[in-house]
Amino acid sequence: MRTKKVILASNVIVLLFSSLGSVTKMAGQGLWEDRLREPQERLGVERLLALLDSDRVKSYLGLDSTQIERLRQIALDTEKDNVKTRADIEVRSIDLKEALRADKPDRDAILKKVQEISDLRGQVMKSYVEAILSAKAVLSPEQQRKIMLFIENRGEGGPA
Repeated sequence: MRTKKVILASNVIVLLFSSLGSVTKMAGQGLWEDRLREPQERLGVERLLALLDSDRVKSYLGLDSTQIERLRQIALDTEKDNVKTRADIEVRSIDLKEALRADKPDRDAILKKVQEISDLRGQVMKSYVEAILSAKAVLSPEQQRKIMLFIENRGEGGPA
């Protein structure tokens, strides 16, 4: 049960402050590029901003206007920065696919491209984690606790 709450707490912070789960998607297995398509990311930011505009959420969490604006700015700045990085990942992924199609692939060039993509993915993940930490710094311990309760209760008819 404690493990479930720790996982839930992590998911809450990720949900509210990192475009609704981008970090967990990047850390997952499978075709990474297929998991970070821009429309999905935009929806995440839109949902986050909608949560910050919801009177119910603001009231439940006790967010003041300064906190809301700081959280909004963290989300927007993070997303703006990561759009560029994700575009670089896509371009390098295309280059990698082409390099792999060659009759005699250049092993060193391919491995270098893989490292570049890996480094960029790490930058995106680091950026989201930094956003989570920045967002947590905006919130009081009580508000962080309420976020955990907020998500726990959503499935049970709690605040939404």
